[in-house]
Amino acid sequence: MTEFSVVERVRRPEYTGPNRCVPCTAVNVVIAAVASTLVGVVVPPAGVAVFVVSLLSIYLRGYLVPGTPTLTKRYLPEPIRARFDDHEADDEEWETIQKIEQHRENAVDSERFLADEGVVARDGGSDRFTEDFAALRDEHVEANRDSLREPATLATLFDAAPDSVATTDRDYPAIEIDNRIRKWPSEAALLADVATDAAMAAWTDRWTDVPVEQRATIREELRTLGDDCPACGGQITTTADTVESCCGLHEVIAAECGSCGDRLRELDENHEAKLTR
Repeated sequence: MTEFSVVERVRRPEYTGPNRCVPCTAVNVVIAAVASTLVGVVVPPAGVAVFVVSLLSIYLRGYLVPGTPTLTKRYLPEPIRARFDDHEADDEEWETIQKIEQHRENAVDSERFLADEGVVARDGGSDRFTEDFAALRDEHVEANRDSLREPATLATLFDAAPDSVATTDRDYPAIEIDNRIRKWPSEAALLADVATDAAMAAWTDRWTDVPVEQRATIREELRTLGDDCPACGGQITTTADTVESCCGLHEVIAAECGSCGDRLRELDENHEAKLTR
């Protein structure tokens, strides 16, 4: 067995990379430092070894101690968690993220791009799909309803090879591609993304030139512009909700189907305008 295969067997991509919980990582590093110090008092070389091995475990697996989220919630003060929590990002940080997206090679101004391509139009103060694009998207909803979990379908969303797609055992749709977890809040959200991506590719040649990560962002923004839930045809409603992350509770604005309950999207309350515009 090669060194690479051993590392890949140990690695937990669902808890590392873009999916890493920073507060939990911080708690684990502190625990590792305390444990290695105690060992080092007795046997100094062993203390160094414990610390190195602990950091390697945190890097590869995300956690050192089982039950870290519970420990983080219980013992890490909320103000400190809030400084790390993505859900506490303010408007200035959000705008910075968007500016980075816009400066990638071939990146577009998403609002102008969608308007220029005739995908979205302003209707009564809100953005809606144009009639022709809505019809095309509905066609792709039906066409992809039964092939939603096929690797070839999912790989297309991220310009990946079908054999690089691995399924994960979760309560919600999620796949692993190139050591990164891609996830959706529900089957309806996944179906919306697949249908929108296929419709955009058929609608304009410019779509596949847009960077992969920006296409993912645009797909998410478009999930709630349709009139009906892709999964069951029910009405999409917007409500305030409290959800639990691995480190605590936070308030979100959620768009979900009033009939089947599938959630299409959720955003911090500060970003409600981007959800409902």
